[in-house]
Amino acid sequence: MKISINVLDSRSIDQAIRQLEGYANSLDDKAKELCERLAEMGAMYAEWNFSGVLYAGDIDYHITVERGEGDTYKILADGKTVLFMEFGAGVHYGGGHPLQGEFGMGPGTYPGQKHAMDPNGWWFRQDGTKIHTYGNPAGMPMYNAGKDLRKDILEVAREVFRT
Repeated sequence: MKISINVLDSRSIDQAIRQLEGYANSLDDKAKELCERLAEMGAMYAEWNFSGVLYAGDIDYHITVERGEGDTYKILADGKTVLFMEFGAGVHYGGGHPLQGEFGMGPGTYPGQKHAMDPNGWWFRQDGTKIHTYGNPAGMPMYNAGKDLRKDILEVAREVFRT
């Protein structure tokens, strides 16, 4: 915001004060707009990133944005394949996610895993066809969505707070 005072008198100063007060009153709305726009962009990045993950089986994921308390937002990925797509699977390809230790994820950590550490891979059925796999690499769609979003924060904040 830019305020110009042509003549330094009480009237011009009062006008500048009113402009500043108006801008100050708009800051809460601008902060809400910033949070909402970033959440929508993050969901878009997550959707793009999930669509590019290499995964041999039926892909099942759903991205949503959930508003929390106050002006907080959560970008959620839900579905049977989300963890496999994010953190990878199998002894050959699984692992390598920078946050796998923090979240306790990686090959052999998924509930009910029987073949994650089998060097010969495993077979599964998809649409009546028997398919062999060694797993899949960590696609990191949510992790990368966060990285993508962090690159855009300043630009979006400038757009929102400029006016």
